[in-house]
Amino acid sequence: MAIQLYARRTSSNSQKVLWFLGELGLDYEFVATGGDAGGLQSPAFLALNPNGRVPLLVDGELAVWESHAILRYLAAAHAPARFWPADPAERSRVDRWMDWSQSQFDASFMALFWGYWRTPESERDASVNDRNIALCRHYLSILDRALAGHTYVVGDRLSLADIPVGALMYRYANLGVTAELGPRVGDWYARLCERAVFRTHVMRPFDELKGRRAP
Repeated sequence: MAIQLYARRTSSNSQKVLWFLGELGLDYEFVATGGDAGGLQSPAFLALNPNGRVPLLVDGELAVWESHAILRYLAAAHAPARFWPADPAERSRVDRWMDWSQSQFDASFMALFWGYWRTPESERDASVNDRNIALCRHYLSILDRALAGHTYVVGDRLSLADIPVGALMYRYANLGVTAELGPRVGDWYARLCERAVFRTHVMRPFDELKGRRAP
């Protein structure tokens, strides 16, 4: 049975997986789920993912939910050691940046994205948004320093360390209220933009989400 990905193309978590599937060159069936497509609360979907959220990857009899778990599964199953090193110490470097993205930059950026982009202008809280802008700048300054001496987050080739934070950079850079990227982050982002599958799955218009509170 072919891999199935239940996802929404405008979901940033779905975009992480779509991008990585493209990097792996894997064939899969895209099943539009969530947003206008609905289906998140159907009994069949909840039997696979009790959280009722996308993305969800089904590979044969295995159902994997949570975007970072999906990324790790795909790397281990389909590209051993290429994107997620086998050596525990090297793997920990990748895992640290994946977790950092989720708990630090991702948390601050998504708070800003929802508080600014997805909130009607009359209902925005400028002080909260300004605080999240400052946090995003702080976290990207950490990333900028970490990129010194190499072209990707943990070395000179793309790894899982790049995917979670990289999948948010197009929206961050085009939100309209965020500052210019640091020099190394800017160069790294430019390299991501040169990748065809990044352009296909991440560099997508997101105007339809403006002022829309619904998931």
